[in-house]
Amino acid sequence: MSDKTTISPMPIGAYDPDQFSSALRKIEDWARAYIASLDDRSAAPARSPGETLAMLDPSPPMQGEGMGLWDHAGDELRETIEPGLMHWQSPAFFAYFPCSSSLPGVMGELASAVMNVNGMLWSTSPSATELEMRVMDWCAQLFGLPDAFRFDRDASIGGGCIQGTASEGVLAALCAARKRKVDAGADRSGMCIYTSTQAHSSVIKAAMVAGLADDPEDRSRVRLIETDADLRMDTAALHKAIEQDIRDGLTPCMVCSSQGTTSTGAFDPLSKIGEMLATIEQEQRPWLHVDAAWAGVAAVCPEHRGILDGVQRADSLCINPHKWLMTNFDCDLFWVRDRNALTSAMSITPDYLRNKESDAGSVVDYRDWHVPLGRRMRAIKLWWVLRYFGADGLREHIGHHIELAKRFEAHVRSDSRLRLVFDRSLSLVCFVVEGEDERTKALIDAVNTSGRVLITQTRVRVGDELRCVARVAVGASSVREQHIDLLISEIDKALAEVVE
Repeated sequence: MSDKTTISPMPIGAYDPDQFSSALRKIEDWARAYIASLDDRSAAPARSPGETLAMLDPSPPMQGEGMGLWDHAGDELRETIEPGLMHWQSPAFFAYFPCSSSLPGVMGELASAVMNVNGMLWSTSPSATELEMRVMDWCAQLFGLPDAFRFDRDASIGGGCIQGTASEGVLAALCAARKRKVDAGADRSGMCIYTSTQAHSSVIKAAMVAGLADDPEDRSRVRLIETDADLRMDTAALHKAIEQDIRDGLTPCMVCSSQGTTSTGAFDPLSKIGEMLATIEQEQRPWLHVDAAWAGVAAVCPEHRGILDGVQRADSLCINPHKWLMTNFDCDLFWVRDRNALTSAMSITPDYLRNKESDAGSVVDYRDWHVPLGRRMRAIKLWWVLRYFGADGLREHIGHHIELAKRFEAHVRSDSRLRLVFDRSLSLVCFVVEGEDERTKALIDAVNTSGRVLITQTRVRVGDELRCVARVAVGASSVREQHIDLLISEIDKALAEVVE
């Protein structure tokens, strides 16, 4: 028996251009059919718990299928996967907030996957880092952000990076805020975080991850500030809470202001919050983070720049193009005024990551801007979206959705069985069925059971009552007037069942 090792002429994981083209054509056939089907299929999944799981082999294959896999991969996606999906790209999807997509967004994902680089350091792919820096500056210009957030205004102070989601952004902001306080001599065990009762759950989760809370109900260092009748943070109550903590020997660490809350699209009074924080002595002043994940995208339109009024006092800000700017998930834009506070909280450099450019401090190493070390090249898809549509196209996109939301809002106002509980917030409309609270829940259930359109609910205080509120978020990339008419028709049908 020979002891020589046989070496394959081609490594098993390698593929040649012809194989790539062949596989791509097969998947393209499925993708084309899927995109074409979105207008006609139900938006909601049609599966019971465990149904998809039962269709999948319980054990991994011992023998690979090779190129034969692509002969039936499309059929498997259609039969096994698609029926168990919530179709976020359906133009009849009015639930949650949108999950954007577009041709350049998809192509950007493909290009990133083909190159498959790890841009953890500038030295591991200079183009990945510098493209992202440029795209962040482009977006800062498009949204009218202060120069302090741009690389091209002062490359040594501020700037931004692409995180996965706004949840990652708020955690990064909290870590930076805590580090700043620790460096100033504060005890980390006494640090507090402040946000409104209507803020996204990611703020409390960030407090849990960072060790400021043991569970979602722990309020020992998490302050949920009450809101006004429009569900905006009460600035006076925030000031009172901060002053009380200072008197108690605690350290105000970070305030998170929500510009477009998830439930109702409410806007905290950012300018007033910033002005109030400016009256607090510098050594006691908390970091101000702005969560504008959904609504911030609308600032691409000059007429909506007011939603970010006061951002000039913010220490950090996040906006998600993957929610409403035709950029495929995931893509959270996170800017910081003082990036040294952020990187000093995140940076650790073992010998295997050392290189002369990083040691000289002449480059940006994005691995210091968030928790993960490795990072994929998200900037390509956003770069192509911005170039494909241009500022005018992006503004037209946002304006189109807002006009469609106005169309639905007008219908709610005209139907005596329905009531608009808050003013429309950009493309989000919140309403209830007149009468008992159960009617609104029954309406939502009836609409979603049909599956032709999909809406969601929230529970918030309306006047003196805690009410179930229906949410309609217009934002699917391909939504048109006919889909608003379909939504109205489905709600009318459901109302016939709910209201006698």
